[in-house]
Amino acid sequence: MRILFISPAAGLGGAERCLLDCVAALLASDGHERRTPLEAQVIAFADGPLLEKVRALGAKTQIIEPPGELSELGESGSDGRGVDAILRLLSATPKAALFLARLHAAIEHAQPDVVHTNGMKAHLLAGAVAPARVRLAVHLHDFIGSRRASSRLLPTLSSLRRRAVFIANSRAVARDFSRLAPSADVRTIHNVVDTAYFSPGPAQSEWLARCANLGPPVEETVVFGLVATYARWKGHELFIEAAGLLRAAYPGVPLRFYIVGSPIYQTRGSQIEAAELERRANLAGIDSCFGLVPFQDEVPRIYRALDVVVHASIQPEPFGRTIIEGMACGRTVLVAQAGGAVELFQNGRNALGYEPGNAAALTAAMALVLDRDVRLRLARSAREHAVADFSHSRLGPELLRAYSD
Repeated sequence: MRILFISPAAGLGGAERCLLDCVAALLASDGHERRTPLEAQVIAFADGPLLEKVRALGAKTQIIEPPGELSELGESGSDGRGVDAILRLLSATPKAALFLARLHAAIEHAQPDVVHTNGMKAHLLAGAVAPARVRLAVHLHDFIGSRRASSRLLPTLSSLRRRAVFIANSRAVARDFSRLAPSADVRTIHNVVDTAYFSPGPAQSEWLARCANLGPPVEETVVFGLVATYARWKGHELFIEAAGLLRAAYPGVPLRFYIVGSPIYQTRGSQIEAAELERRANLAGIDSCFGLVPFQDEVPRIYRALDVVVHASIQPEPFGRTIIEGMACGRTVLVAQAGGAVELFQNGRNALGYEPGNAAALTAAMALVLDRDVRLRLARSAREHAVADFSHSRLGPELLRAYSD
């Protein structure tokens, strides 16, 4: 069986890490369910660290760059009237037509049994040019119903591609898309993490401080961190506001707050700037104990340097990968209770939930885990839960079942 993954981005955001997990799980599978060997290949619309990691897994990669106006196209770039809208956009210039032709030729050359798309542009573009004989697996990482253009484009695609299967990363995402496309074949496959890679280890708090150009924290410092791309809806401003409230309420407790991440997408207007985060930290009165850390190659090292991982999304999270990564690393996790995130933990048992978008509620949750015994109890249970329910071993068989007609 040949699986061709198509990704619009080549950074290492949540969707791209999910793609890596899919490739790794499939290549690790012995193919017994289909009694055939498995091959995987990835086409990306840009170069980036994703492709290097894919090659390290043993899969082939290819880059097909779209014209600049398409790279920067977001939800506002289409009138949302159907697949023909994006096709009109693409056929408007010779460069766009050439891109479509190159993508079609690459798919034909790969001779895949399955084309697995991993982002909105990939869904629509590959859905438009992939041969009808190919099984199209559309991996949904977002709530499509809240998107002006996609909420109309993707249901149209489901009716045009009879062999399409829609893989949702949570039951919440599956319900959302099923309301838009009641006849679509929608399967829920929760994301996984490599629980051998994301695992407990020594906390290197001084290393993390150096990454943020801060001095080492004093002994007994409680370290909070938000690990996310710079997408505005990830709640960076909420995290900073709650950090300011916590510090004001507990002036005698040594605290440290980090935001770990970078902008990774090209779409305009959807990301917050580092300078804005620094200004807000200054206004919140936490600038002396606050730092920005760019994404690091050794992601588990980040989690291990934190005492508390904060998930702060102000919109319902389709899944919430950092929640599982933090839990797998044996860390206390605070979760905004909405969307797919509520499917990932039991409140008070292996993580603490709070009302999304409510800085006071987040501050109250942060205050609870200032108690070291509470943190240790939650962290132990979190690791057990991640290993039991979100390990790599289940992903390959679940994907193979979804790929089958």
